[in-house]
Amino acid sequence: MAGFTHLALFCVAAMLTASPFAVALPSTKSSDLLPSAQEFNVDIATATDQITFSHCTPAQERTISDAIPIAQRWALEAVTYLNNIDGNGTVATDARYKIWFGEYTPARFKNVMIRAAALRTAHFDHWTYECTPDCGLMSALTHAFVLRATPSTVNLCPLFWKYDADERAATLIHEASHFSPAWGEVGTNAYTWEFYGAQLARVLAHTSPDRAIVNAENYAFFARYRVGCEAPGSCAIL
Repeated sequence: MAGFTHLALFCVAAMLTASPFAVALPSTKSSDLLPSAQEFNVDIATATDQITFSHCTPAQERTISDAIPIAQRWALEAVTYLNNIDGNGTVATDARYKIWFGEYTPARFKNVMIRAAALRTAHFDHWTYECTPDCGLMSALTHAFVLRATPSTVNLCPLFWKYDADERAATLIHEASHFSPAWGEVGTNAYTWEFYGAQLARVLAHTSPDRAIVNAENYAFFARYRVGCEAPGSCAIL
């Protein structure tokens, strides 16, 4: 999750198409079964002794540890919400779903559920957090990035430390979505550019829902969504 202006974000994203920072556009093929409710009921207690901190100061370690339970809580709420609207038959008309993932189809919803369930069970507290990565030319513009060569390692750039715990939690969810959600599946935005920021994520959901369901920002904003965001401009995160 980056802090560019929307135009700069789009331009930089397009430039990154061939970059190692970009991770693969997922196939639309998913497993035949949706995640079961039992898969959602896992312990979300933060086990900080499982985290690997690399080149982090004690203050940075505390900052990361503070963001992790927020990301876990949001991931649980997101998948529970999806499970509920699926169960009560309202998913096709649900405002929150449509804002971030566009028009409902069973195939797209299945893909979203698989990825949301993977975020729910992501081991945020078992990852490696690199606090002094080489962020290159994007150093002043990027919150974090992951690389295909080092799965489960999140590289935290200078911008990550300048925002509050909620923004950092959303960044962790964004990066987690890049990891493979299941065997045979690849993470979001593989081998293609990303669309950053709430406005571009909403436009993507409206104009190209097939792309929205594989765009990391859409999952981050869906997870941090709060009541009152239905109308454009009515929510603080927009």
